[in-house]
Amino acid sequence: MQRNAKVLKLARSWGRATELDAEITAAPEGATCFLPGTTVRAVALTELVGQIGLGDNIRIDCSALAKNLGTGGYATVLSGSRLPADSLPAAGHIVKARYMPHQHVVQSVEEPDSPHHQIMAEATCLEGAPVLVADLHSAVPAVVAGIRSQDPTSRIAYVWDDTAALPLAFSMSIAKMRECADLDCTITSGQSFGGDLEAASMPSALLAARHVAKADYIVVAQGPGNLGTATRWGFSGTATAQALHVAHALGGKPIPVVRASQADPRPKHLGISHHTLSVLNQLVLIQLDVPIVDSNSLSLSEAAKTALENGARALAQRHTVHRVSSKSALACLKHATVPLRTMGRGLSEDALAFAAASAAGIYAATLRGNRDN
Repeated sequence: MQRNAKVLKLARSWGRATELDAEITAAPEGATCFLPGTTVRAVALTELVGQIGLGDNIRIDCSALAKNLGTGGYATVLSGSRLPADSLPAAGHIVKARYMPHQHVVQSVEEPDSPHHQIMAEATCLEGAPVLVADLHSAVPAVVAGIRSQDPTSRIAYVWDDTAALPLAFSMSIAKMRECADLDCTITSGQSFGGDLEAASMPSALLAARHVAKADYIVVAQGPGNLGTATRWGFSGTATAQALHVAHALGGKPIPVVRASQADPRPKHLGISHHTLSVLNQLVLIQLDVPIVDSNSLSLSEAAKTALENGARALAQRHTVHRVSSKSALACLKHATVPLRTMGRGLSEDALAFAAASAAGIYAATLRGNRDN
């Protein structure tokens, strides 16, 4: 759903992204919405479309707005008045977003002309490093807050997979966490792009996190734009099973980040989400240690508390469940470096969602402390 538009206002920028307001100036014949005169909020990824200026004529895509997608509250800029700078790397030939109009050539961490090639050629093991795997992007700040509360000087790498948004620049929270050194390195794997390091695959991304970024902890999650279809397996979070398996196969310590909620109106997501239960009890083929926050300091309804306990019992049939103090999980969230939001809800509305994520970080830090002693 493409439209021509004119930039009315330049708003905030983060990383390699710019937010703007644009007035639609032309729509295709027969269009019934997003007609000329309509103002929309849009995001431009400047490394792909060039710098955007006030008054510029641009072309935008309004599909996400038309579908009222939760993460896609923006139109996206397809092209602007200025050409983007030539960004073809002198060394490197890995194409990401392959065969799309905005395909992007990068130098991956593994390829022969990379300065890290020899390290990657010799890297075979994660050396027991904790690999925390979440299915929602919104869990990342809480997971990191949990780690930092116990191990504040550690190095943390974030691996962004390619099951949701491909450009890392789309995430304001990751840009802020990187800016304030809450994250020490970002790695974009598969078709995703824009991290401090680029990796061709999830195994390479994990090994790069450990051996190139020297990470003590590795956090894996998709970018914004979680996909769901109201079916058991039609959601992008199924990729967490692959990441957990790869972490195990490469000698890491895979730790699932439980998706939970006390406020989601959908019964299947109350307590521990059915997505977590399906992945861990049916797709995952290895036994895991699963950190689950207790309910002692959480103001849960009886329905949410029952759902949380039922989910914990279901996971305990296949895995080893470890209880983490909700008091500690909530306390560390006060020091999160970015606003906590998930599915439109903040900490005050859905404390369980963020406490469940920070509990995984706390548990991982405890494991590392025990291993180092």
